[in-house]
Amino acid sequence: MKNNFLERIYTGIGAAAMGLLAGLVIFTVIARYCFSLSWKSVSEFNVTLFAFTTFWGMGINVLRNEHVSITILSDKFSPAVKRWLSIFNGLIVLVVDCVFVHYSWLYAQRMGKQISQGMEIPMIYMYGIMPVCGIICALCIVIKMIQDYKAPLSQFAVQEGENS
Repeated sequence: MKNNFLERIYTGIGAAAMGLLAGLVIFTVIARYCFSLSWKSVSEFNVTLFAFTTFWGMGINVLRNEHVSITILSDKFSPAVKRWLSIFNGLIVLVVDCVFVHYSWLYAQRMGKQISQGMEIPMIYMYGIMPVCGIICALCIVIKMIQDYKAPLSQFAVQEGENS
């Protein structure tokens, strides 16, 4: 129950950010093309919001198995083996995510001292999106690995029509 509540909040934040992004893009397009109005701060905020929704979505994709996966080989294995393959895959993804967090943090530290031209804030707030969302994604990966470990084997069985 607690897990579903946190996942709904996490997904809700992503959906709200995506809705805000869509609304702002529509607003800026109408303002630019109908009234010849443009604000660099709004345009820069849109770019930042787009980056946020992209990196925020990493964890949602992990939790909901919405990531791209090629299962032609793993479908040949028994559900018990598939469980351990899923956990092993989670470990690989976790390592890649940790590398991403490490290098995005270094990048944010190095480039974050600059002031943005549009919103006139330190760029660390924009570049910091990457390592923060990467850490959240790492937590989602660990949660997913625990869920895979505890899941019944029937969850790993190939369903009828799944490979169509």
